[in-house]
Amino acid sequence: MTQVYFLYLIGCIISLLLYKQNKLAAKVGFTISAIASAYAVFYFLVNLEQTVSINMFESLLYSPKLVLNPLGNFFSFVVSLVSLASSIYAIQYSLEYEKKGSLAVMAGLFNAFVLSMLLLVASSDVFWFIIFWECMTVISAYLICFNDSKSSLKAIMIYLGIAHLGAMCITAAFLLMSAQTGSLEFSSYANIKLSPVMASIIFLLAFIGFGSKAGMFPMHVWLPKAHPAAPTNVSALMSGVMIKVALFGIIKFCLWLPVMQWWGLLIIIVGALSALLGVLYALVQHDYKALLAYHSVENIGIILLGLGTGVYAIAADMPTLAAIGFLAGLFHILNHATFKGLLFLGAGSVLYTTHTKEMDNLGGLARKMPLTAFAFLIGSLAITAIPPLNGFVSEWVTYQGMFQGALSEFASSRVVFCIAIVALALTGALAVMCFVKAYSVIFGGTPRDEKLFNNAREVPLTMVIGMFILVAGCIAFGLGANVVVKDIMLVVSSFSGNYDAVNSTVINSPIGSTVSPLLIAAVLVVTVLIPVVILKVAKANRKEPRQTDPWACGFKYSSRMQMTASPFTGDLRRLVNWLYRSETKVKDQGYFAPVVYETHAKDVWWSILYEPVIKLTVNTAKVVSKMQNGNVNMYSLYILIALCLFVGISYLI
Repeated sequence: MTQVYFLYLIGCIISLLLYKQNKLAAKVGFTISAIASAYAVFYFLVNLEQTVSINMFESLLYSPKLVLNPLGNFFSFVVSLVSLASSIYAIQYSLEYEKKGSLAVMAGLFNAFVLSMLLLVASSDVFWFIIFWECMTVISAYLICFNDSKSSLKAIMIYLGIAHLGAMCITAAFLLMSAQTGSLEFSSYANIKLSPVMASIIFLLAFIGFGSKAGMFPMHVWLPKAHPAAPTNVSALMSGVMIKVALFGIIKFCLWLPVMQWWGLLIIIVGALSALLGVLYALVQHDYKALLAYHSVENIGIILLGLGTGVYAIAADMPTLAAIGFLAGLFHILNHATFKGLLFLGAGSVLYTTHTKEMDNLGGLARKMPLTAFAFLIGSLAITAIPPLNGFVSEWVTYQGMFQGALSEFASSRVVFCIAIVALALTGALAVMCFVKAYSVIFGGTPRDEKLFNNAREVPLTMVIGMFILVAGCIAFGLGANVVVKDIMLVVSSFSGNYDAVNSTVINSPIGSTVSPLLIAAVLVVTVLIPVVILKVAKANRKEPRQTDPWACGFKYSSRMQMTASPFTGDLRRLVNWLYRSETKVKDQGYFAPVVYETHAKDVWWSILYEPVIKLTVNTAKVVSKMQNGNVNMYSLYILIALCLFVGISYLI
């Protein structure tokens, strides 16, 4: 356990010591991070069931005590797995930023970022939890800075603003808990006795605080701004694991507090809204990194559906449903970290070779980047829950839990679960539509920009290896879902009821249905082989196919005839334009040049929820700034008024 943490610390220090040797610092720093991550993946997987505690730096005034239980080991494994792929990927990818900043600093901050997340998961008291939480936030903000532009600076400010509002809520929740127990140690929170009102206040503070970092609706607005602005290896970590660490906090509070049924229903409602709105906004994006960021909002919603089911079941004293709910949530946490990390690395490879994030400028890249195209295809199939890849199994378990919850004796619970099932079904269909658009526009068809296409090439070997580590994860966690479910049930059973979720290679649901990923894979393989066998038997297609342009109804074919990103969602945008508020701009480039149409959607929630607060803050700051007039006598008066105010408050308290 300590070896893992010290390896990342060594990677951070050595990277900074090599400050004057930029390229060497990147290669050494990210290589050490990869070694540390590989060892961490092995360590946390082998010790998944164990509970370990250590005291570090006991000479300090307030020395940290680190405790890892099965839940902490699971989240540490998820962090380490995506860090492994991102570290190997960054060995070559980071050289893109050689002229933008110090690669030594980038590698050092990357190691520190992973270390802060691992230490956060292992924290055993409020003080060090908040310290590591803030370290994680600030380091990630500095890593976004490597894309030094106006958009990235604005994204950082939005991210830090929402993050620190969330941190304020988290700190308040912890302080209220500590006031009730008289201790900052998490061990004192077990079986805490609270009134329903106080417990609900603490839960809401924690849910809002951690939810702001997780990117759940309506605090999701920073994701589509920060993720596209960050370097790709950082985006993979932020979307793949950092937002999952926030979910770890929600789970911890729900296990400490005396939960109530409406908490679970609230989590389910927020999850359904996040899933549906996330995929709706993803559909209309032209920037493929922003598209992936909105899909993080969607998948956080799916995870919340599972976790909400588990919380509801604990309050309703339904141990089987609690087990299946937490199994669904934790399994999708692992799966989303894997396929979303893969998709961001794939998107980074496209950006690395084309230097554009606009899908409408791309096309036909599968011919130039076959390995990247294959990796992105696997990620697309996994995120859309196509069997037998990993996304299918966790969503199937989520459905099973909600179907069981819909059989509740309470009408309100039945309504919430039924609506959530419909929302998840719509989300799944729209996700398929979205990734058909993304993959076909980027990798399919013919080139829309010949210059970009001619300059495109497959990415270096280390970047391919980074992607294919997660490709292997998507396939293995799907085909071997029975093994994964067994391991996750070891984690779930440490805080919830036991449930026999696996029978041989078949996964059981609480309502009696079963699924076998291996059988699904066998059927699909046979289905794919049937046409090949028919062709061989008929001895057809013996000649090489003729290469030609697509048929264009007798006209000369042009790449402008093929569908771009906008027509995929034209009808949808017109149907729910109240949500998108999309604007179409027409650029007339002259008589002999084509007319250019640009359609961009806006996040309506930014205008409704955030712009009024920002305007109020700016106007208030303008009024308050008049107090800073440079008059020493006035400053003395301010101090005197403040002292009188504090004395008056002390008498009241």
